[in-house]
This record gives sequence, structure tokens and C-alpha cells, in this order.
Amino acid sequence: METRRLGRTDIKVSEISLGGVAFTWLGKKRSEQLIDFCVENGINYIDIYSGTGEKIRDSLKKHRQKIFISTRGNSKTIDSTLQEFGLDYFDIFLLSMIDSREQLEKAIKEAETLEKFRKQGKFRISGICTHNPSLYSEIIKSRVFRVMMVPVNCIDVIDRKIFEDAKHNGIGIIAMKPLAGGNLRKYDSAIRYVLNLPVSTALIGMARIKEAKQDISVLKNPIITNQDNVFYRKIRRQLGKVFCRYCGHCIFPDPCPEGIPVRTIMMLETLAFQANFKRKVSEKILKSIENCTRCGLCETRCPYKLPIRKLLPVKVKKYLKMTEQK
Repeated sequence: METRRLGRTDIKVSEISLGGVAFTWLGKKRSEQLIDFCVENGINYIDIYSGTGEKIRDSLKKHRQKIFISTRGNSKTIDSTLQEFGLDYFDIFLLSMIDSREQLEKAIKEAETLEKFRKQGKFRISGICTHNPSLYSEIIKSRVFRVMMVPVNCIDVIDRKIFEDAKHNGIGIIAMKPLAGGNLRKYDSAIRYVLNLPVSTALIGMARIKEAKQDISVLKNPIITNQDNVFYRKIRRQLGKVFCRYCGHCIFPDPCPEGIPVRTIMMLETLAFQANFKRKVSEKILKSIENCTRCGLCETRCPYKLPIRKLLPVKVKKYLKMTEQK
């Protein structure tokens, strides 16, 4: 697999990389098998989630000399996450949940603390993760972070100037959500779109070896076709500006006051698809939307200003239809 340089760092990452979201529900054996397959087939970068250490710690140690590892959090989580995964250092550490100007201002200040950890050898490269397109230019202009992890897909069209400015300032772009959080099932067209942009890698949350095989196979035919362009136009009309990227801000920093697991419900279709319809969401969770008082707190937090209150019952209805068909 071809590699691309991550900004002006000394790291070259595989064009397709492994997102760690599936390790939150996969068992240890399947997690290890997935990592083994990905590394054996040229993937050299894995983004990991806190809470999955017991499942993948041994695999990371096994392949440590062949892979680059990143994680997200803040300066208070570095030590505990290193300990959880049994690592001496991360290759990339990204400040996460940065989706407002206030949060960005705090992140820039926190970067000074992070630099102390970097000098102590706890990570090599500092980065930032955001879902808010209005912050991209500000992050680049700040010149504080060497890596940006942002959603890049055929629906979230990004101004070409952002890529040019990032390159000019030596900032590497990690393209998360290339399949739009599971909303794009035509994986070949979706991946080709991302890899034809000046990004360093397409970070994909693969859950099965079958998915990894499919995603890697796209590299054999990297050129965007006329059929791809037809798909891009069609899916933009279908999903428009009402699809969820699953950033989690609807429940951050505090959960729904009525106990509704908003993010889980917004993810129902993707969860069903990724779990191959074998794991059913409890009736309690599905019925929790009946407790909604329509306060709108979740919508005020959403970087994409989604009409979450209207979408919740729609998501439950679609999920029930999908699972009944299975």
C-alpha cells in the first residue's frame, strides 16, 4: 500500500488507516484478527479509543514497530491512556471535542501544557480533532498543531483553499468519516473521493475483515469515474444537511437532562449495519425518546445545527424497519 507524508512530519502513513471505533463493541479475538489483517495488508496507522485497551493492548504491542498510533483526549488523559494500552508513547496525540471558538481558544492555551508532555516523550506530534468547518482556517492560522483530524467525505465538501493553506503551513490532514459515519454504503466511490484530495490518509472505522478487504481493494482503481460523480450528486440530494456525523457534542459535556441517549439513537442505522444486525438495541433505549421535553439543548450543542428533535423519532422508525427486515 502506498503511503503519504503527514504534513511536514517525518511520518508516512498508509493511504487507508484503521479507526478504532469498532473495538468498543468487538471482542478481543475479533479485534486482534482485524488488526493482524490490516497490518499484514499494509495499513500502518491506527487511531485508538480509550476504553478498548484490554482488547487490543497485546496486538498493539505485537505490531508496535510497524504501526503509528494516535489517540484523542486532553492533557489530563495522556498518562492514563498510555497506561491503559501499555504504551510508552503515542505517535500522534489529538486534542478532541474542539468544535466551538471558545473550545479552540482553550485548546490553543492547553497546547502549551501538551508541549511539556511531548518533550517528556509521551507523544511525538500534536494535533487537533474538530467537526466544525468554520474552525479549519483558524486552526491553520494559529500554527499551533501539526495535524488536523477533520471529517472529509463526498457530502461534507471542503473549500479547496483549506487544503492549500494546510499544505502551505505544513499541517497534515487526517480524513475521518470518509464514509460519513456509515451513511455512505457505496464504499468504493466514497473512498475514491477522499483519496483524490490532498489528505494524508482516509481513517475508516472498519469492523470486519471483509470490510477491510473491500476498502483496501479500492486502491486498485483510484480514479474517480462518471458513475462516482453521479453518486456524489445523488447522495448529496438525499442526505443534504440532515445526516449525523456522530461527533458526540449533543451529549457533551453533560448528557440529556431527560436521560435520552441522543448520540446512540442518532447512530441507530449505522450501529445496526456495523453489527450486521446481530445486536439489537434495547426497547428501553428506543422508547426513551418519549421522554423528550423538546428543550433543544442537544441542538444548541450540535456543530452542524441538525434538527435533532425531529430526527430522533425518524431514526427509531428507520431502525425498527431495518431490523424487522432482518
